[in-house]
Order: sequence, then structure tokens, then C-alpha cells
Amino acid sequence: MLWQTPEDRINLLKRLVENKSVTGTEGERHFPFFLKQQLEQIDYFKTAESHIQLVETSDHKNAICALYRTYETDNTLILMSHYDTVDIQDYGQLSDAAFDCDALMKAYKSNALFNEQIEADIHSGDYLFGRGVMDMKSGLMMQMSILERATIESWPVNIILVSVPDEEVGSSGMKAATQFLNEWLKSLQLNVTLIMNSEPSFSQIPHDNAHYIYTGSIGKLMPAVMVYGKETHVGEPLKGLSSNYIISRINQEIEYNQTFTEKYKKEFTPLPVSLKMHDLKSEYNVQTPFISSAYYNMFVFKQTAEEILEKFEHVVKRTVSEIKRDLSHIIPDIPDVKVISFDTLIRQNKDIDVNQFVTATGDQEIAEQIVHGLLTHNHNNDFTVVIYYAPPYYPAVNSSDDKTVKQIVKYAIKYMDTNHRRKLKKIHYFNGISDLSYVNYQSDLKDAEFYMKQTPGYGMFYNIPFEDMHALQAPVINIGAFGKDPHQNSERIHIKSVSEEIPEMIATIIQKFLCNH
Repeated sequence: MLWQTPEDRINLLKRLVENKSVTGTEGERHFPFFLKQQLEQIDYFKTAESHIQLVETSDHKNAICALYRTYETDNTLILMSHYDTVDIQDYGQLSDAAFDCDALMKAYKSNALFNEQIEADIHSGDYLFGRGVMDMKSGLMMQMSILERATIESWPVNIILVSVPDEEVGSSGMKAATQFLNEWLKSLQLNVTLIMNSEPSFSQIPHDNAHYIYTGSIGKLMPAVMVYGKETHVGEPLKGLSSNYIISRINQEIEYNQTFTEKYKKEFTPLPVSLKMHDLKSEYNVQTPFISSAYYNMFVFKQTAEEILEKFEHVVKRTVSEIKRDLSHIIPDIPDVKVISFDTLIRQNKDIDVNQFVTATGDQEIAEQIVHGLLTHNHNNDFTVVIYYAPPYYPAVNSSDDKTVKQIVKYAIKYMDTNHRRKLKKIHYFNGISDLSYVNYQSDLKDAEFYMKQTPGYGMFYNIPFEDMHALQAPVINIGAFGKDPHQNSERIHIKSVSEEIPEMIATIIQKFLCNH
């Protein structure tokens, strides 16, 4: 047995952390080969090498899928995780120790760097610190331990461990894995009964010490706007209309606008915020800005892409109407500001090859360049606002009403209280955004088509496997260990939670609810 004691699990977690896998680095490219080597140490895979598959992504990385196959049933559990991490700039002078849990702990104990709460956790001996130790190599470690146990004890359920890159940026790993899994499951005639992610428990408010189980994952859309005003010399400001003025007014109406929030049971989506707003001037001069751009983060539960963009368009149209009203007394004969969708813009310019406008590599920049290129290709677009979607899109997914998921949640809450005297709480939507968004697509495929039409570069530079996501129909759940401060230099995981409590609970849940007795 490799990873069946608490000590062995912690040692494995330290090794996973030690193998750096920051998104977009060589470490991320190397990590799946290291992970494959670890899995090949399990006796089962020594005689079933073909059950470990590397799946190449669109950006030439690799996801890994490892299958434990029982022939007693076709029922299959998918265990999901991601192995990439955010970077380590926040560690400053301790960056060299960010991936060495022991060295980092020694440094933290020697220097009082944090507030009272974090310092207490450092000296308690209850937490392990390090980049990725919480988000989410903790989940990967537990799933590796569970997979090994299933092979040793010959559990009567098929298990596929899926670990992917690029979750922290564009989710190319999960998109590729979803497509591969559909083909693999079909060829093996397996039936997925549950998809379990093990992202760690995220706090809901500052200083939150509650432990959560999630029956879904929040959705995220990025409505965007590009404003084409009218240029003029700063000495003659009333002969033009600054795009910065227009977009600042739009921004004021969009950010923190409760119209876009959504309620499910007692949960609310966070308010919308701008992730970027800027004009497109490349250098200083005394010409007023006439093209500006912004995109916004909007979380969703049940709202569709079409519903969100309709609300967005309504706010933008109302705002530009108010701008004309407010400026009409100082700018004579100010024209109407047109508001059009990207779909309308592209149809008006259907003979133009948008590839000529693209020099960027980032999905958001590519979308912006396409809209900008179409707007400026013909110089007749003064006083125009284009609304569109900037990537990425994370569809919401929820299985709160699924019978098996309900039973698992009820059992897990009782299990933690009885065995560990810990209060476990259910949340309907994981609020940290996760790759569960790319399985069990729950909207109508017509809404997917709407999103495609309103996203510049879709099908050429950015893709979502909607049909494969729709085909991978199975209830979802997220059960992870308790940790604190993901994406901070105080990122840490509770040692007993990750090495004993949660892996043992997950194993018990699988045996009780998924094994074919």
C-alpha cells in the first residue's frame, strides 16, 4: 500500500506540491508525466497500463485519465481534480520555499509575517502551508489514495480519476478531458452515475471556519462592450464625443448592479464587477479617445447567456439614451448612439476575414481585436456601442435535487458530526468557479448557439465542447478538505481533514452509495 495511512497521504501531498505546476509553465507540462509515474506504482496499473491515458489539450498540455475497471457493473464514478496552480509572486523573498512545505513552515515559524489568526495556525501544527497545497493538490492526493484503495479492495464500481491542467486560466484541460471521456466511456460501455470534484472548502465570509459540501458549481459569463465615440481635438471638445465618457457612464450602471444578481434558495450570486476597462489609444496625443472597451464578471445560477445579454443590452441602451439627454444642451445636434450586438456587427461585415485583425494570444484580447477591427474597417461607425461576450464562459451546474446527491449530503453531514464532531454545511453552488462547469451542461443547446454567435472568434480561437458536456450527463458533487486562503501566500490545508477525515468519508460514501452490492 502506497497512500493508505495519514502519514503516507501527507508525504504524497508534499511531493505533489514539490512538483511545480504553475499554469503556463514547463512545470505544468511536465506534471502529468510525473503523475503517471506515481499511478503506475499501484499494482493494478502494472498489469493494466492502457488504463492510464494522457489526453492532449488544444494548447499542447496533457490531462490524465486513469481507470480502475471492475466487471461486476457498468456503473462508473468520475473523480475530478486539476493540478495547475497560480504563480508564486506573492511569496516575495520566500518564493524559493513556496513549493517546499517543510521549508516554508520553518521560515514562517521563524518570522512573524502575518496577522494573529494566521500566526496561530502556523504554530498550531494543524496546517500544511504551500502553493497548491489547498487549491487543489489536496483533492488530487485524496483521490489518488481512494483510487489505490479501490484497486486493493476490488470495489464493485468503476472509477476514473481525471486530473487536468489550465483550470486556473482557460480550462483547456477539462474541455479536452470531457471530449475524451465521452469516447472512452462509449467504447467501454460504461455508465457514469456520479461526477465528484474535490476542490477544497472555500470560505463564504472573512474568518469563516465552516466546512462545506457543494452540490453544484457557480456559472460565470463575461458580457463586454466596445464604444466608438467621435474623435476631436481637446481644444474643440464639443465637436466630438469621448468614448471614455460613454463607457464610464455605462460602467457606473453595470458594476454592483443588483439587477444581475440571482437567488437560489438562500444563496445569492456576487454582484457584477468590471475586470477591465480602458481606451484603445496606443500613445499620448491631444486627440480625445474615441474607442474604449470593457468586460464584466457576472455570476449565474440558472440565468442563461441570452437572458444576461438581454439585461446587459437594456442597461446599455438606457444609459446611452440618458447620455444624449444630459449632453444635448451643450452639444448641439448630438446624434443617437447606436447599440448593436456582435452578431449584428459580424453580419454587417460578413465578407471580412476577421483573422487579419488578430495579433494577440489571450482570449479576451482576441475578442476585443476582432470587434475593434470590424468597427474601424469602415470609417462610418461613429456613435456606436457593440455588446458581445468575452471568453471564458463557465456554465452553472447543479444537482441539489438529485436523489443520490441528497442522500450523500445527508449522510456526509451526519458522518462528520458523529465521527469528528465537525459541522458540515451544504451549499448549492461552489463559489470558487470550477471545471464541473464543463460536464452535465444543463441549458438548452439553443442557448449555447446564442453564446457562440455573440462571442468574437468563437470556433476559430475559442471553443467550448457544448455537445460533449451535454452528453456527459450525471449528477455532480464537490467534497474537499478544509483549508484557508487559496491564491494567497498563507494558503494552507488542515492536516487531519485532508489526511484522515475527508478521504475516509469519501471512501465510505463511495462504498455505501455507489458500489454495486
